[in-house]
Amino acid sequence: MTSSQCKMLNHTNHNNTPTIYKDLFHIDNGVHELVYDDFIFKNNKLYIKNNFFKLHKGFVMFYAPWCSHCKQFKKEYENIALDYIQNMPFGAVNVENVAKKNDQLRILANVEGVPTLFMIHPDGYLQEYKSEINYDNLLYQVNMNL
Repeated sequence: MTSSQCKMLNHTNHNNTPTIYKDLFHIDNGVHELVYDDFIFKNNKLYIKNNFFKLHKGFVMFYAPWCSHCKQFKKEYENIALDYIQNMPFGAVNVENVAKKNDQLRILANVEGVPTLFMIHPDGYLQEYKSEINYDNLLYQVNMNL
């Protein structure tokens, strides 16, 4: 976890039930909200099976709607997604969406802090992006993977 990430916590309300947070992204802004069922875990690796992402290089960001770093990076991520919408897909996973089992997906992806960014390989394999998450670094990676 880097200094530009929020640590994952279990958020519950006073009734000790999970707090529901609304998704941050919308397809109109170039980013597909993805859920547990869009992925498959095989051979100890996470793969995307969503048809829109198949056979393409792209990016998926795991985020929490309450995370200040995620909110700060949201607009930059959307801007890059819209600029490159014809070239590669961009997705996002709300790790707080318990109803869609995204909390379980976070564990399978070994996400300990958010935002966490993954590069999608053409075979659908998700590889964690290890550089600092910011506009310039992501733009560089997008251009290197076109």
